[in-house]
Amino acid sequence: MMAGGDPIAAIGDLYRSCREELLRYFRRRHQESACVEDSLHETFARLIRSAGSLRRVRTLRGYLFGIARRVSAEAWRRRVRVANGASVDVLLGPASAGSGISTPDLAALRDVLLALSPAHREALNLRFTHGLDYAEIAKATGVPIGTVRSRLHYALRALRAAWETEPHRQPKENPS
Repeated sequence: MMAGGDPIAAIGDLYRSCREELLRYFRRRHQESACVEDSLHETFARLIRSAGSLRRVRTLRGYLFGIARRVSAEAWRRRVRVANGASVDVLLGPASAGSGISTPDLAALRDVLLALSPAHREALNLRFTHGLDYAEIAKATGVPIGTVRSRLHYALRALRAAWETEPHRQPKENPS
């Protein structure tokens, strides 16, 4: 992607095109405005420091999200960890309250997501919350594209199976 072009100009273009998306990514993960802004700035500072090696990068957006993922993980390690449900809130997000999904269904969905491994939740988050393609997820997480495909496949299969077997999803008997 970077072959022949000016890396600094490409970073400026990338900042303009991905800034809002990265802010949403960090907001979902941290919810503190100071941490969100700091994480955005640290992500681009690291990208600029690696500008010399960007010519070898195939997908700059995936590379950027890889940096953002590491910056975010470091921010979490510096903070006191909250309950295990925090990683699920990343997938459900604040918009779930106005999504039309009932509170019992949201609770059940939260339980189903908690049953997934962190790697599966992360793959779902990057794919469906942030719209990264398989190659971008592979670059961001540092795993082969086949592993990304596998994680998404098994995560969706597990979600579907768990959701369909939830007691609240079973048809209610007609009392009459």
